[in-house]
Amino acid sequence: MSADRSLPLSPEGSATVGPPAHATLLVADIERFSSRDGADQMRTREAMYGEFRAAFTESVWSSCLHEDRGDGLLVVIPQQIPKSVVLGEFLPRLDAALGRRRRDDPLLRMRIAVHAGDVHFDEHGIGGHAVNRTFRLCDSDPLRKAIGVTRGDLALLVSEAIHEDVVRGGYPGIAPQTFHAVDVRVKETAVRAWLHVPGDADAARRVAAEAPRSPVDDTRDAPPRGGVSLSAGGDLRLGPRNNIAGRDLRIDGETPPRRWWRR
Repeated sequence: MSADRSLPLSPEGSATVGPPAHATLLVADIERFSSRDGADQMRTREAMYGEFRAAFTESVWSSCLHEDRGDGLLVVIPQQIPKSVVLGEFLPRLDAALGRRRRDDPLLRMRIAVHAGDVHFDEHGIGGHAVNRTFRLCDSDPLRKAIGVTRGDLALLVSEAIHEDVVRGGYPGIAPQTFHAVDVRVKETAVRAWLHVPGDADAARRVAAEAPRSPVDDTRDAPPRGGVSLSAGGDLRLGPRNNIAGRDLRIDGETPPRRWWRR
């Protein structure tokens, strides 16, 4: 695991326990990796790392943290490398490289998820809510379906944060109209994300159109759904017919004490 010096490091260069650092997170997974024999898996892993190093350039790749996941990898990209460069330069280069090697290795096809957030480090490696979310995006049904139906070699899912900050920003190499909203539900995660299939916009559009739509909640500690939400300049009264009136809010004959923010 290599590391950029802006990230928490020990004298030996490994990540240490300390405050979190903001970073761009990328999780890649090789499609149908487990169907290969052992020797083929090792060859494919080596090819994946070689293509990532080439797409990122050696200097950028060496500034990132990366953890092996057997059939894929986690890449932590330091915040001084613009997110727009990751989406607009690095990933298009990776997709082009996968296309060029298709004759030699037609099964080196990848699902990739990109998110950004605070990353925590300890002696065991990398963790945190942002890391969990990126892995769940990569494991989501829309992304799996997209790589299954596309004629290309890469399917990408980005978080709402990446879409808002980067995709909609008008940066070179990024076409916002080729990203399609999908609802993602994996374990405890229920969020909106954006699907993109390089060179096959129709595949992303079809998968997004067929994906089930359901309410998603992208906030960590949102209040419970349901109930009544009220806002007013003064206190309120709940009348006998559930009408709002007066200056005190009375429920079952009780008047709640005045709170500090109303003094």
